[in-house]
Amino acid sequence: MIKMLEIDKLKFSYDDKNTIIDEINLAINQQEFTAIIGPNGSGKSTLLKNISNLFTPDSGAIYLDSKNLNRIPPRELAQKMSVVPQDTNISFNFTVYDIVMMGRHPYQGRWGRVQDRDREKVEEALALTDTRQFRDRDLNSLSGGERQRVIIARALAQDPEILLLDEPTSSLDINYQREIFDLLSYLNQEKNLTILVVSHDLNLSSQYCSRLILIDRGRIFAGGSPEEVLTEENIGQVYQTEVKVRQNYLTGRPYVVLMPGRAECVPARLQQDFKIHLISGGGTGQELLQQFYERNYHISCGVLNQGDSDWELARRLGCEIVDIAPFSYIEESDLQRNREKIEQADLVVVSELPFGHGNLKNLEQLSGFSDKQIFLLQERNIAERDYTGGQAEKLWQQQLDLHGTRVFTGQQQMMEQIDEMADRAGDCS
Repeated sequence: MIKMLEIDKLKFSYDDKNTIIDEINLAINQQEFTAIIGPNGSGKSTLLKNISNLFTPDSGAIYLDSKNLNRIPPRELAQKMSVVPQDTNISFNFTVYDIVMMGRHPYQGRWGRVQDRDREKVEEALALTDTRQFRDRDLNSLSGGERQRVIIARALAQDPEILLLDEPTSSLDINYQREIFDLLSYLNQEKNLTILVVSHDLNLSSQYCSRLILIDRGRIFAGGSPEEVLTEENIGQVYQTEVKVRQNYLTGRPYVVLMPGRAECVPARLQQDFKIHLISGGGTGQELLQQFYERNYHISCGVLNQGDSDWELARRLGCEIVDIAPFSYIEESDLQRNREKIEQADLVVVSELPFGHGNLKNLEQLSGFSDKQIFLLQERNIAERDYTGGQAEKLWQQQLDLHGTRVFTGQQQMMEQIDEMADRAGDCS
């Protein structure tokens, strides 16, 4: 890999007493998408301000393309590196087009004459950031997310090789956070732009960045892939808080779940102590599986045919599965394995699956658990899902009469009840 940015024994303090950056060594490779993460006061933004040449280090050096940053003329540096600061307040109410054109200043002559090349780069930046529709509007008339895209467009108009961003999504809602990081990912992958971002959001950084640098008290605590850096041990030591690190089943990247601080009242779902056994099939359990997984419930499934879409997702999520070969019938040995999972579960959930002769025994088996908490999801009438000549409907109606069975006509209502059960299981009132 080609090293674009090298930091050698960098040291910085504001008052010659309290060291903020303490001899950091770091290399940023060309076309990397890297995030600097760490708790408040760890030195993340100060490090970025040193890299952007806003601050002068006490000792050590920063090299851009093997040249000492302090020896690169400002105009040349601005053509290689652009910065999106954390504070993007602009006193004068310029139009969006004028703001983005400001990014072309390093390329303009003494009198600031605008050339065709400048206009081309501004149009390209507006297109990349989807801000062309705002070009004639005043910047202060835009929403926070729209303004941020304009500021990024201004940075892109500089036509840089490396883009530095300081907390670009700190004041934005989740929709704009996604838009900004989607844009950065596109610029990195499709435009080969090297990106270094300071972020307090561990999960955004994990999902989008190829490399994370964890800073603690002015030093690098850990660096590497999201899987290497975002461990429960690392986060616990640096942030002084307890978390659970799970895997995002869509991306395969780690994501962090914050644990409540009161040890006497920790919901069972966050400890993965609340066990749910799901009976589903044919894709009817996918949304339920996703919600159970996101809530950190301990999930088992069965009996499912191998290759079924619910089986595929359950396998990806690491659930315990009682499965059988495709197109085969449920045997007594399969029911015994399934019975064990039902007995171990705090709750059994039955999705809105269709019943045929191949999976009818899943429903028959439940009748033997009269006191077990069983939730049935029925947004559509059971008769519409019964392909057994009425046998499934009869068993379903019998199940409704059992003491522990409840039926829900909406998934959201059922999830609220499940969460309440899990909280009670964790002694939270």
